[in-house]
Amino acid sequence: MRPYWLFCAGEDSGDVLGESLVQEILEKGFDALGAGGRRMEGAGLLPLVPFDDLPVNGFGDVLLHSHRLAKNFKILRRALLNENCHGLVAVDYPGFNLKLMQLALQMEKRVIYVEPPQIWAWKPKRVQAFLSPEAKRLVELRALYDIEIEAYQKFGLHVQKIPHPLLQKRNSFAEENFSLTAKDRATAPILLFPGSRLSQAKRNLELYRRLADKLTSKGQNVVFVASRTELFRFLEGKFCGEFRVQISPQSAEERFALLQSAKCVVSGPGSAMMEAFLAKTPCVAASRIEPLTFCMGKLFLKTKHLTLPNIQADRLQKEASIPEYVQSVFSNVDAQAAKVFYAVEKFIFF
Repeated sequence: MRPYWLFCAGEDSGDVLGESLVQEILEKGFDALGAGGRRMEGAGLLPLVPFDDLPVNGFGDVLLHSHRLAKNFKILRRALLNENCHGLVAVDYPGFNLKLMQLALQMEKRVIYVEPPQIWAWKPKRVQAFLSPEAKRLVELRALYDIEIEAYQKFGLHVQKIPHPLLQKRNSFAEENFSLTAKDRATAPILLFPGSRLSQAKRNLELYRRLADKLTSKGQNVVFVASRTELFRFLEGKFCGEFRVQISPQSAEERFALLQSAKCVVSGPGSAMMEAFLAKTPCVAASRIEPLTFCMGKLFLKTKHLTLPNIQADRLQKEASIPEYVQSVFSNVDAQAAKVFYAVEKFIFF
């Protein structure tokens, strides 16, 4: 077996970032093995675990799928321990990656950690994992946003700033391409992203169905977007042709074009929201959170807002630009759908 780097990206956002990292490692003459989605596999990653097994949303999901997650972690751990493994590329996903990183450091293996834990918003003690002499010597940190970089710089750590793949594509287009013409705007779709994880999409289904009903009753073109095949099948099965469903494009160019062509985007406060913001498309954050995670967030979250563009605006003392409607699954779904609809309506008509 040739020398390889082990990759671990457990979310769709990590799959987007990991694509270029796989290419980087392959160009250096190593193989790339581990956990990643269709973008990373398309770049040359050899998968060791099913990517669809990894995404979870909230404490309840982790507990529910603990056996499956533990099984996949053991597979990745065994690959990291192999003498042919040169190092670890960790992309976000701290539940797995902090443990894998500690193991790599014990074995004197290099680590590239892209989008390390969000210590500026949640669990600040996680920074301790990067402060040991071994970590300072062997771990290379990379991040997308200034707020993330500054949080680690406060502890004397160097973080390399990397460009967002979608931002790179955006900058290659002329600025005038960002405005829909009046004719295009009339038929432009409203894109609904109910979640990148199946459990998340299930919790959000009734909220997004009610929102889609309200929008279509006003003559709007509504399209549900699924980040992966299992979500596409789930939504198709639930709607039975009632609403159009499509899979999110794989390439950054196609995702940019899709978001740019939309009248508005509604999604949870995650990667789809950030990409819509970078595409300069009006967006609204809407999600329903399982109870334990919602309560923990209320108690320990250190930020005023949940979407990264709003958090960045808070940091610069600017007005938040994205309406946020993130509530517990026990809240009134009709009331939440009405609030989201009125927020979208403002973008549509004003």
